[in-house]
Amino acid sequence: MADLAIRVPPLDPADFSDEQNALVGNWSDMTFCRVIVRHPQMYRVFLPYIKQVIADTNLPPRDREILVLRALALADDVYETQHHINIALKAGMTAADIEAARTDGRGLSEFDRLLMRAVEELMGRQNISDATWDGLSQRYSEKQLMEVVFLVGCYTVMGMLTNTFGIPVEEGAESFNEQRTYT
Repeated sequence: MADLAIRVPPLDPADFSDEQNALVGNWSDMTFCRVIVRHPQMYRVFLPYIKQVIADTNLPPRDREILVLRALALADDVYETQHHINIALKAGMTAADIEAARTDGRGLSEFDRLLMRAVEELMGRQNISDATWDGLSQRYSEKQLMEVVFLVGCYTVMGMLTNTFGIPVEEGAESFNEQRTYT
């Protein structure tokens, strides 16, 4: 993705209202939060949803990151990808695994490629085929199958938000990511 024009600039924490300050809390260093909090009602809804599908999911962290990385790659996202590369490393993925999840799946297990196919089907047809669903159901519970859809939907929206709003990656994103725990 080419450099994005910043359409909705990050709000300076010094300019936060009391409500915005309470909503963002310790995340004021995250550009995404500083943009989304410009709409406190949406922040109040969307950020807990992200927490649910990332931190409070029933999906294994590595599987979750394969799903997220593939969705972000298909969305041509830069911002969230920067964060999720580091999260994926913490979830036990190698740099080669991350690249494969973002591209052609070479070197990944059959189940990993099945996860990628689920993302591609959801983003392409807004539906997981019976064959892919059946494959996932060999390992996942009903709740986990549902969470695959919720997660991919969330990160499809994330790609839309970051690309459309032009959310810039934080300076020093690598050190920023090292401070956060998501697994």
